[in-house]
Amino acid sequence: MAKAGGETEIKRAMCLWCKGLCGVKVHVKDGRLVKLEDDPDLQRTVWPPNKGCIRLKAAAEYFYHPDRLNFPLKRIGEKGEGKWQQISWHQALDEIGDKLKEIINKYGSEAIAYSEGTGPRTELPLAARFLRVIGTPNYCSQGQICFFPRLRVAHAIVGFHPEFPIKPQTRCIVLLGKEPLITEPYTANAILAAKKNGAKIIVLDPRRTRSAAAADIWLQLRPGSDCAVLMGMINVIIKEELYDKDFVEKWCYGFDKLRERAEQYPLEEVEKISQVPAEKIREAARVYARNHPGCFVEGMGTEQLQNNAQAFHARWVLAGLTANIDIEGGEELLGWHPKVLNPEEVSPRVPFPPDKLDKQIGSNRFKLMSVATTGLLANYTDKVWGKKIRLGDAAHAPLVYRAMLSGKPYPVRAMISVSSNPMITQANTKLVYKALKSLDLYVVLDFFVTPSAELADYVLPSACWLEVPYLYDRAGYNDGVLSGEAALPSVVPGEYEHKDDYEVWRELAIRLGKGELMPWKSREEYYDKLVEPMGYTFKEFVHKVRYAPKKPGFKKYEKTGFATPTGKVEFYSTIFEKLGYDPLPKFEEPAETPVSAPELAKEYPLRLITGGRMREFFHSEWRQVDSVRRKRPYPLMQIHPETAAGLGIKEGDWVWIETPRGRVRQKAEFLEGIDPGVVHAEHGWWFPELPGEEPWLHGVWESNINVVMNDDPDVCNQITGSWPLRTALCKVYKLKSY
Repeated sequence: MAKAGGETEIKRAMCLWCKGLCGVKVHVKDGRLVKLEDDPDLQRTVWPPNKGCIRLKAAAEYFYHPDRLNFPLKRIGEKGEGKWQQISWHQALDEIGDKLKEIINKYGSEAIAYSEGTGPRTELPLAARFLRVIGTPNYCSQGQICFFPRLRVAHAIVGFHPEFPIKPQTRCIVLLGKEPLITEPYTANAILAAKKNGAKIIVLDPRRTRSAAAADIWLQLRPGSDCAVLMGMINVIIKEELYDKDFVEKWCYGFDKLRERAEQYPLEEVEKISQVPAEKIREAARVYARNHPGCFVEGMGTEQLQNNAQAFHARWVLAGLTANIDIEGGEELLGWHPKVLNPEEVSPRVPFPPDKLDKQIGSNRFKLMSVATTGLLANYTDKVWGKKIRLGDAAHAPLVYRAMLSGKPYPVRAMISVSSNPMITQANTKLVYKALKSLDLYVVLDFFVTPSAELADYVLPSACWLEVPYLYDRAGYNDGVLSGEAALPSVVPGEYEHKDDYEVWRELAIRLGKGELMPWKSREEYYDKLVEPMGYTFKEFVHKVRYAPKKPGFKKYEKTGFATPTGKVEFYSTIFEKLGYDPLPKFEEPAETPVSAPELAKEYPLRLITGGRMREFFHSEWRQVDSVRRKRPYPLMQIHPETAAGLGIKEGDWVWIETPRGRVRQKAEFLEGIDPGVVHAEHGWWFPELPGEEPWLHGVWESNINVVMNDDPDVCNQITGSWPLRTALCKVYKLKSY
């Protein structure tokens, strides 16, 4: 709270409203937010500068929004009827705890599922601890289509994952399915600084994004063909002997087999697959190989492909061929911070219940994401880094929702959603809707009542970043440890009662008789343990350190080897081989394209990609904040002007986007930098201003592109389980108007 006498305090917080993680000074008077300003002490420069951030300007509007969820709600009508009763936290947690006990006693703890939105909305390691405490393996995360695939493949091939390690020395940057000039302010600043120093930029993207426009080479590839283009680059580098022979001989495994595989990708064939001219691919390969050091920045555009694991495997092959691994300005493998505890090192330790390993839904099929594979990878990270991998395993969400309906492989009867809005953010919305309505218990912890929350039994008000402390290291993969203190009270009697998610997990654990396994009374107390090796409390860390960068050390593999079974960069992956997958990267045609489904393409001739980022919103958030919504009031789909003209569509027209799974509507926006055969639809759209009760559900069926996207396990990547959001067939036509 504020100091006595109503003086203004300045709190040092860390903004979590996007992936920028900007340091902010929060001006507080009498417990109320006055203003936010940049905090230069965090020592992380972003672009554009956060003083112009649309969200920071709207902070008070968001925090004190009249629709903010402020007290626990209990459903008193039918699911989706919109009838709620405000109850106390004590009653809500007691009733939820009792219902969880009933489900565990009847079906087993695996009958409880958990869904989580994108980081850093919640404290992932503490969420994982809570799930182990209650004994469920069914953690469903957006991570399966964001970060987990590239993380797990990196561990399998090189033994660690670098988190965008661009430095002034970097001479070449390859953006693979990534638009950092919109989505990653910290990375964007590093890219622009490197470019100013002469770095070459190569972009693989079907659209002419801002990054593509700024690139030296833009490879406008056919959606879903990323792996083929990368294999073509590998072929060029090997044939022209542009690879580092000494590094490959000493530190890479399986080169001869890779050479044989690469020969299957002559540039003429890759051009047919990708629609990228062979000479542009050759130029990109040469530029990447000759401008050393270089690094990749990969993102969701590739992670949301049916062929994503193979593309990331190929990307690491390129890094290995050119000896760009663990060098300054290249793919820096920093390891975990030596003076910050890994959550798995904090007592009391809570191992994954061994009798639940085989019950993680999807683990026997999409094996790279399984808890068992986490244990396999941990053997090697522990040996080289002295710490175990602690992130990236997840149940397969599409199969979990199917289990809710079918009871196979066993019943799933409850779900807890934290900062997660699966009715908007999960593919195949119609199936998700049926699954959530079928549950015996659905609990949502969020900031606002979303379409998903409208189907819940209990809706609990979550504290946002302004109300909670945060210690962030991206599960150990960030270039340092960042911190921010709670700036505003999470409870103001009579006005609002928000809770930090850890408080909720701990209270539920206590009610389930396992509170001793979550012993810290607050998140800050837990953070005290993590930074204890530095000799600080968390509060001292915030005010005396704020940001603790990792000290780089390069070519560490010369002493330790790589954290892989062979101790080398595995062109030929022995991990993949052990799990039953092709050990070499290979392009596979996605299931729904004009090539793989020519008959379907006659009715649905356009290729649909989704999910490009918008600076105004963060996924499905912010659409109820008026000052932000006015900047982008409607969902926009991008279409080439020539294609639109042929369909009688004018810019600004409402159009239907229809796939074999249904249709939604968005407004047409012309983009010349997109192939005439491709259209792009925005994701995350709902309309908070529309009624919450059924059939409205805040307009969930109107413009939400996930209504028409496919999550069939047969079309998911068979290594990672990721569902394809960037390759679908569709048709587009104008709405009839009067």
